[in-house]
Amino acid sequence: MSVVRIIKDSPIVQRWLLRQCRGLLDRARAAGNFKLITDARAFYALERRVREYLEQKPRWGMDEATPPLERDSFLLVRDMADFLIRRTSGDEQRAHNRSLNRLELLAKWPELRSYPLRGYFETTNRCNLRCRMCGQSFFRGDRVDMPREAIARIAPLFHFMDDVSIFGYGEALLVDYIADLLDAIPPHANSWLVTNGILLTPERNRMLIAHGLKTLFISIDAASRETYRFVRGANSFERVVSQVRDLQERKRALGSATPRLTLTFVAMRCNIDELPEFVRLARRLGVDRVIADYLVVYSEDMREQSLFYDQAHADRVIEEALRVAREEGVDLTAPIRFSAPVERAVRKSRCAEPWEFIYFRADGLVQPCCTNSDAVSRWADGFRMEDFQSRIWNSAAYQELRRTLYTERESPWCRGCIHVCYRDIRRESSHLHIMPESLDARPAKAEDVCLPAE
Repeated sequence: MSVVRIIKDSPIVQRWLLRQCRGLLDRARAAGNFKLITDARAFYALERRVREYLEQKPRWGMDEATPPLERDSFLLVRDMADFLIRRTSGDEQRAHNRSLNRLELLAKWPELRSYPLRGYFETTNRCNLRCRMCGQSFFRGDRVDMPREAIARIAPLFHFMDDVSIFGYGEALLVDYIADLLDAIPPHANSWLVTNGILLTPERNRMLIAHGLKTLFISIDAASRETYRFVRGANSFERVVSQVRDLQERKRALGSATPRLTLTFVAMRCNIDELPEFVRLARRLGVDRVIADYLVVYSEDMREQSLFYDQAHADRVIEEALRVAREEGVDLTAPIRFSAPVERAVRKSRCAEPWEFIYFRADGLVQPCCTNSDAVSRWADGFRMEDFQSRIWNSAAYQELRRTLYTERESPWCRGCIHVCYRDIRRESSHLHIMPESLDARPAKAEDVCLPAE
């Protein structure tokens, strides 16, 4: 019989393992030597047992029904992993943080010792467009930029992240410090930047290549000038296409594989028929990746554009676009078809966002995901890495969000989630998120919109 099986089946051996690991942690703390833990098989055996218990548990997370032995084992592994995170560095530290983060997610633990694995750095909430489907069309708050000095304050957190996205409510390229921000993102992390492409220029294209941006998403949403103008309210289709072509040519000239380009497409009634041609456009531009997803309706005047009300047609066009993508050699991430089997359309049982992700907003607030705009803390009030966990990551609002998720007390944002990973596309509410401020929206003033000369 294997050692793993003995540990799994014998409570006596499990208690002995727990005692061994408590002793290991005590000795490691006293000696200040993390290798006492990392060199011991007992630690990895206990960590594996805790992970397997949580993964196989019918009900998500630790609760009142969790046996004391399992709870004590989790808490001890958490203490040991926390010790390792604070004593190690580099790749080893990140590996321990990633492992602990996974366990705290599986346990649905509200107070975290691990650090976030992904994050958004919102350079600004200003935008140079007023697209029909976007909340920028009726946003009435203060339009602000993230100050340049925020880079030095937040950047230490990037060390723990696998993905750092330069993205948010506004157009990222409206600020002048993108090069400095890219330099602050460590090489191990995948740096993402999302743009509408209008502010791309040959100089900015060179900058993005030279400063090591890994992935660039360009939102176009159309394969023709007319549809682009209808969706985005600007006559800039050819300009954006030209800059995509310029960026690709500069990458080839410099022998650079990055940034890898992805073209994005918000699918709605007015543009869905262009999705197959959009895939062909990507191939002509040398772009091998396209992401398409359904429109989320934020204002009543866009309700009729939702493909929820034209499901059969949407499914037919998406299937055609997938066929074209196969022929053209383009990686198309298409939305789940409305006719897909139920198991593909239903909401995932575990949302990872409150454990893995953090969104630093330009206005100084922190929100827990890209669709829940309720602030859970403030980063602008003297952010320091030393008190990040106590003041921000484990604020009362953050802990309450983690504690109540998937319960009758969960946030309304979570209950009507529109995140692409966690929504159920068969539900109308997954396609509609009418914002109260949209009801008295006024047309954007000319001075609100900043476009470069054609």
